Amino acid sequence: MNPIVSAIISSIIDSILESAMTPAPAPVVPPSAPPGVVRPALQNGPLAVMSPPSNGYAQFGDKTLQLAASLQIRDTQNRIVMSGSLQQPVPVLYKIDAYGSVQRVWVLTPEEAEVADELIKQKAAQKQ
Repeated sequence: MNPIVSAIISSIIDSILESAMTPAPAPVVPPSAPPGVVRPALQNGPLAVMSPPSNGYAQFGDKTLQLAASLQIRDTQNRIVMSGSLQQPVPVLYKIDAYGSVQRVWVLTPEEAEVADELIKQKAAQKQ
């Protein structure tokens, strides 16, 4: 056998055996905001519990609102998710576009919902 081919095969086998012996890396947990911190985009806008969207509409508290064609829904890790991935009512902050349709939705963690509610109440009190 050709010594180069033998060396290559030996190198491949050693590499496979070495990778089989090393443990798998621990799964990466996405970072979440520290308690009491609200994502900057969430400091304005109406707070509501949103029901899962259906046929271009969603229930926000006691209002049924149309969803914009350019709708973006961000999850608790600020990733864009599809509207069909929401299967149960969730606390959200949302933004309405110029046509009255919901343009942006941010799904809140329970901690963010509490802090956002306090921020909204403080801003409302300052306006009065």
